[in-house]
Amino acid sequence: MARKKKPRRTPRWIGRLTFVAILLTVVFTLSYGLGAHIAVRYLNPSFGAWWNSNEFAIVECAAAALGMLIGIRVGARLVHGGALKNRSMVAAVIVGGLMLPIVAKISAQIARFNFSSGGSVTAWLIDHFRYDTGMFLDKLLTAGVYSMKIVAFALPIGMILFGVAFAIFMTAEPTDDAADATSRERVKQ
Repeated sequence: MARKKKPRRTPRWIGRLTFVAILLTVVFTLSYGLGAHIAVRYLNPSFGAWWNSNEFAIVECAAAALGMLIGIRVGARLVHGGALKNRSMVAAVIVGGLMLPIVAKISAQIARFNFSSGGSVTAWLIDHFRYDTGMFLDKLLTAGVYSMKIVAFALPIGMILFGVAFAIFMTAEPTDDAADATSRERVKQ
């Protein structure tokens, strides 16, 4: 007897895109926080110069892309409908990709607002780890929090994109399930 396959919650392509966004966000956030462009410049000066001049923009774009992808995935889990949901995810990812520079810029500007209590974290790190290590950890912590705030501010945009795409596809043409339900209604009347 053949075992019935369960449908995947998330298509593989969006899982891979999310993995790439996570990888880019982590690598470039750590690179910015650790100052890794110095090592890259030592190994290859021209590539290191490019890396140094673009790593902050890549952090912003990768974090915004990650937030939008997570938002699209969360939005997709909130609805039912196989083909309609998949088409909506594709449309939301395409529109999100086109809007990525705008979303990254807006999310980065919002993430720059200071939500902390001032220099208390820096002072605590310096007190516990000495000045050099404390300042190093503070820069790393600042870069990580900045990336997380960009992800958090881009997440609702991804959910909105998915919701709009789902609503447009739902009203544009009925799916097979909706068409069958409508025809069954007409048969009963």
